[in-house]
Amino acid sequence: MNLIYVENKHMELKREYTDNLLKSVSAFANYDGGKIIIGVDEKNGEIIGVDSFATSKLEIEHRINDTIAPRPRFDINVILVSNKHILEIVIYPGLNTPYLYKGKAYQRSDTSTLPVDQTALMKLSLKGKNMSYDQIATDETNLEFSVLKEKLNTVRPVENFDKDVLVTLGLFTNNKYNIAAELLADSNSFNNTGIDIARFGSSISIFLDRKVLSGISILTQYDETLNMFKKHFPEVDVVEGLNRVKKVSIPYEAFRESVANAIAHRNYLINAHIKIEMFDNRIEIISPGGLPSGITKENYLKDNLSIPRNMAVSHVFHTLNIIERFGTGIRRINLAYFDYERKPRFVIKESFIKVILPNVLFDDRNMNEETRILNMLDVKVEITRQDVENLLSISKTKAVELLNKLRANDLIEPSGEGKNVLYIKK
Repeated sequence: MNLIYVENKHMELKREYTDNLLKSVSAFANYDGGKIIIGVDEKNGEIIGVDSFATSKLEIEHRINDTIAPRPRFDINVILVSNKHILEIVIYPGLNTPYLYKGKAYQRSDTSTLPVDQTALMKLSLKGKNMSYDQIATDETNLEFSVLKEKLNTVRPVENFDKDVLVTLGLFTNNKYNIAAELLADSNSFNNTGIDIARFGSSISIFLDRKVLSGISILTQYDETLNMFKKHFPEVDVVEGLNRVKKVSIPYEAFRESVANAIAHRNYLINAHIKIEMFDNRIEIISPGGLPSGITKENYLKDNLSIPRNMAVSHVFHTLNIIERFGTGIRRINLAYFDYERKPRFVIKESFIKVILPNVLFDDRNMNEETRILNMLDVKVEITRQDVENLLSISKTKAVELLNKLRANDLIEPSGEGKNVLYIKK
């Protein structure tokens, strides 16, 4: 018995050919590619082999070409394992998405193959056309751009702000506005894709201030969000020796860059607001939609790779000097915290990206030990026992005791085992 094959998101095992595997051909072609191995037991990985493998190979090739539209790129290899022949179908990521089987597009979810939903189908269609969602034409005909005009005049004075200017900005093509134009217009119909800002008190049940920005230009949303920040996190006077100096609790440039990136790169196909949650010890900026296709977590955090999700909006924001188009956003946020011990954190999930900006002046030394641990978790997201020892200047035994107490109160939970265990907030 050979257990050399294990089914996973990018590999499907089949004892024999059935038309059902054509769904997986669609899924692999639509996304990251993958392999289908025929002649292997999907339950235990045992090599079964394929009789008449040459005939089977030809039949499978015809079935893929005849039933998947458009035709995907693939190879079928005959492999000899333990004196048995198996077929390896290698499906390459396609450029002309969506790839449909019987009129449906499919995707992989772990070891399952499922039809895509309408949002995913739209994304695949845009990918196949090399377009972003904000470049789609809209039926709106009466849009006003006084905010955009004012912003543009501060960086590149325009004598006559007309349709030609909008064409240059990529907002008016084929005699139609696109979705980016509507988002940038003075008012729009996107009431579910704005910004929801809340300044909390001692708990998330206490709202000290709140503002919901929607149906207005994303440029106005940007400005109003910065005003909210200045209102609640202004410069403060701090006495150092004999001098009174101005200090910031959260670097303005880090917040500004985080908000600009959230607006420019969020997924506008998702009907959800950008959420900005302001606390005493931090600000969290949560942007709907994970990373754009083609960017890994490492690319995002370390490689300064820039693949804009919304090409037209990003172009305008770059023109207005609101963002750079060189993948420097994360670097700029980190640079703003260069002189501080507390650092920003980035939480990357499939459905959202969260930026956590710590308050560098926050002082909780008069609070109890459990609260201080929870405060640290708010900012660091996950901590070790050693982090607790360092924070509180306590022994290993005491740190374990406090962590166990928080676990018993159902406030934190462990992730991992042994020396690598981390603690996260519930």
